[in-house]
Amino acid sequence: MSDAGPWLLLDVGNSAIKWRLASASGLFSEGGRADDVATLSAMLEGRDWYRVAIASVAADSRDTTLAEVASAGRPVEVHYATADAELLGLRNRYPAPQSLGVDRWLAMLAAWHHLGGPLCVVDAGTAITLDLIARDGMHQGGFILPGAELMHRSLGMSTGKIRVNSLTAPAVAPGEDTAACVSGGIWLAVKGLLGAAVDAYPEHRFVLTGGGAAGLLTLTSGIEHQPDLVMEGLRLWLLQQLDDRLP
Repeated sequence: MSDAGPWLLLDVGNSAIKWRLASASGLFSEGGRADDVATLSAMLEGRDWYRVAIASVAADSRDTTLAEVASAGRPVEVHYATADAELLGLRNRYPAPQSLGVDRWLAMLAAWHHLGGPLCVVDAGTAITLDLIARDGMHQGGFILPGAELMHRSLGMSTGKIRVNSLTAPAVAPGEDTAACVSGGIWLAVKGLLGAAVDAYPEHRFVLTGGGAAGLLTLTSGIEHQPDLVMEGLRLWLLQQLDDRLP
């Protein structure tokens, strides 16, 4: 299709809102990350777009507010991405396809479309997800682990005397105080998940995306960084929706 853009893509996670401008031909360099809707609105001031695609794992009320920000004073279309049963040759393994997290689906979609299979797509966000894709495009299932910061917060909330202000940089070593023990244990758990997956699926190409990707790259070899998978997947998803409307 011929659609010059620009489009506004919004990836709404549990911890932040990521935005990117794009068109039918690809992602633009303009983009960023906001901690709240007010910050996002300020970052977008003075920019123009005429289509909006939102991929959200947040509450519906937040999505409504985001749609208002994205369309304020503009005759724009707003599209809400969901996981599909099949798209661009990628087939969803879930019996109820839309119950698969949309961020996972979009990351898989971009990886599959550009790289082919077999693949393991790792998304390091609030949670760490691993999704396997067979050579023929069938989703083979996945794994979900709390992210490092979520594990850290859980220990603080669920125990009486484990109080650690912050995690150290990713490293695996026995600790000699409580803070070091907590950090080492958390990073060892993450490293264990990644290493076990790499060993169990040696034929799969491992690609890593998400806000926490940089740290995870230091823990395990054999994984390549693909930072834009969710945004690129959202762009491909929107492009497919627009193509499907053509006569």
